[in-house]
Amino acid sequence: MTTSMTRRDPLLAELDAMTDGFERMFGLRAAPGGNRGFLPPVDIWEDEQRVVIQLDVPGCKLDDLSAEAVDGQLVVTGERAPGNGATRRYRSERWQGRFVRSFTLPQGVDGANIQADYEDGVLTVMLPKPEEAKPKRIDINRSKAIEA
Repeated sequence: MTTSMTRRDPLLAELDAMTDGFERMFGLRAAPGGNRGFLPPVDIWEDEQRVVIQLDVPGCKLDDLSAEAVDGQLVVTGERAPGNGATRRYRSERWQGRFVRSFTLPQGVDGANIQADYEDGVLTVMLPKPEEAKPKRIDINRSKAIEA
């Protein structure tokens, strides 16, 4: 019985790591099936009243963006068309095509109260927190010592 071991070339491993870093930096990810696609970078943060999701989608038209609350998920889709009117392209590096991002909605979020704004290439989706998830301040009263 012959066992063969293959050793991965360290130079190729370093090149793969650099490629992964580059793709993360510019929002490129491997789509299912190994195809390269675009996933817009996202920031998610919260304050006392809401959870905010911001996606960088420069070059998308408002009519080509969609955000929907479906089965406990927020699904954001969009598309950016290639520049029109080109008779010949010499280089095409800017992303184009469709993207889909989905996020799990926090428990108790009412989909009817979700708001979204699009300004300067940034899509901002605001999810109001349910009352039970909001922090509640407890007043501490000054009282007499308890007598035993």
